[in-house]
Amino acid sequence: MNCLSRHRIFWAVLTVMISTTSGCSTADNHSAIVQTVEQAGAGDLSKTSTEGMRQWLASRRQLAIEVEGMCKPVREKATAEWAGTTEGRLCDASRQLTFFRSGPVTGDGKTYLPGAK
Repeated sequence: MNCLSRHRIFWAVLTVMISTTSGCSTADNHSAIVQTVEQAGAGDLSKTSTEGMRQWLASRRQLAIEVEGMCKPVREKATAEWAGTTEGRLCDASRQLTFFRSGPVTGDGKTYLPGAK
């Protein structure tokens, strides 16, 4: 093999490597969950941290509850990589906000007096 052939092979291999690796970005797909929150006024969530999403959702509790309802079935089938996606971070933020969600306290109407049998 002469020097010219090696040079051509080098450039051919380099061109193939560059063209195959340039398409390997991890672009998030905009799921229905992400679109719902973005359309509610959150803006582009693709570069927003989980904490930023949580802070934005904190003043919109009803939306956080709605998002959590959408996330539950997705979370059950999610891969480990999903947690790092926009949808995964958004679902994590909604889960944090709705974890301690309490409803109105209801009783059975019975009252008890101290010392009574």
